[in-house]
Amino acid sequence: MLRALGAIALALVCSGCPASRADIAISEQIIQLGDGLNDLRQENAVLQQQVDSLSLVIAKQDTVLRQLANLAGVPFAR
Repeated sequence: MLRALGAIALALVCSGCPASRADIAISEQIIQLGDGLNDLRQENAVLQQQVDSLSLVIAKQDTVLRQLANLAGVPFAR
């Protein structure tokens, strides 16, 4: 019983200790890493939207070219 109380008291004392400078530095680096990851995700989303938009433009241009080639009687190779 006395050992259990001693262990609990030791745990409470240790949990009340302030974080060391190394712990604070690691925490800041983890936060910066998370911010950088979020920035990369946002940039990736923007790039994906641009690729999707360009794919749509190419599909429309391809359709127009096929229609013009068909009207002119010119074979259109892919």
